[in-house]
Parts: sequence; structure tokens; C-alpha cells
Amino acid sequence: MIVRIKEFISSPDQLMSINGELKDQKSSYDIDNFDIVFPIQYEGNIFKLDEDLLLDLCIKYKYNTQCDRCLVPMVSEVSSSFKIYFAKDINEKEDEATIEYISLPEDDIFLDDLIISQVITSKPLKQLCGDDCEGLCPQCGQNLNEEPCDCGNKVDVDLRFEQLLNLFNNEEV
Repeated sequence: MIVRIKEFISSPDQLMSINGELKDQKSSYDIDNFDIVFPIQYEGNIFKLDEDLLLDLCIKYKYNTQCDRCLVPMVSEVSSSFKIYFAKDINEKEDEATIEYISLPEDDIFLDDLIISQVITSKPLKQLCGDDCEGLCPQCGQNLNEEPCDCGNKVDVDLRFEQLLNLFNNEEV
């Protein structure tokens, strides 16, 4: 997706609103194993800051995954926002850990790489089908959300660590 900024830069306007959908993967990033469900929705604003621009963008996307406790397939939805500063001369800008500067293009901003980069960094590391997911029995593999298992769910403990099982029984936490 390309945002034409040439007219905006030369106009007296201070704000440019953008929104749309990224319908497929056209960026240089490899996201084949992310299993993204396209389209990726985006909306935001571009602000003039003297000679620089600020892109403030919110994206919403879905991807196929599975619960990390019970392995049930699911579709997860993520909403994420980010800000990127475009500067005419990046060398004049001081390094700040919270601000990312990109060289200001003359005509267009190519959003695909920026959006896919945010997808990569915003995808959660752990997925759960619900906060109350009980997962799988460590002995028999039964999904404990569907029904309790018959194996008794007794975990064999190494004799050297057996005393640790009762470590917090008599203490208030």
C-alpha cells in the first residue's frame, strides 16, 4: 500500500488521515510461518512536525494458531499501534531509544514493510484459548477442558525433590 505524501507536504494542512486494508504480503519480510489471515486493517494519521512527519498507525490482524496448553486450533486477533517519525535529515536527529526515525521520502510512503514489521513484533508469544484453560494431562494427554482423565493425573516425583511438594503447605502467602 502506497500513501502519496507529496501534495500533503506542500499543502497548508497539518493532518492527513489514512485507512485501508493490506490484502496480501508484498513486503520484503518473510512471514510464511506466521499464518496471517489477510486482510490486515489499518487506520491512522500523518502529522506535520516542522519539516518532519509523524505516522501514528493502528493495525488489526488475525492469524491461525493453537492454544499453548490444550493444542486446540484457534484464530487469534491482535490490535497494535505504533509511531514512526520521518525526517528529512536523519543525521541531525539525536538517538533516542523510544523514537525511530526513517528518511523522509519525497513522494510516497510504502506502508507494507511498516505494517508487516509491526505484525512481526506484536504477535504474542503465548496463546490461550481461554484464561481458564486446563491444558492436557501430563500422563495420558487427555484434554482436561473436555473431560477429566482416568489415569488419576498422578505425576511421578523424583525422590530427591519429594520434600519440595510440601514446601508451602503450612505457610501463608
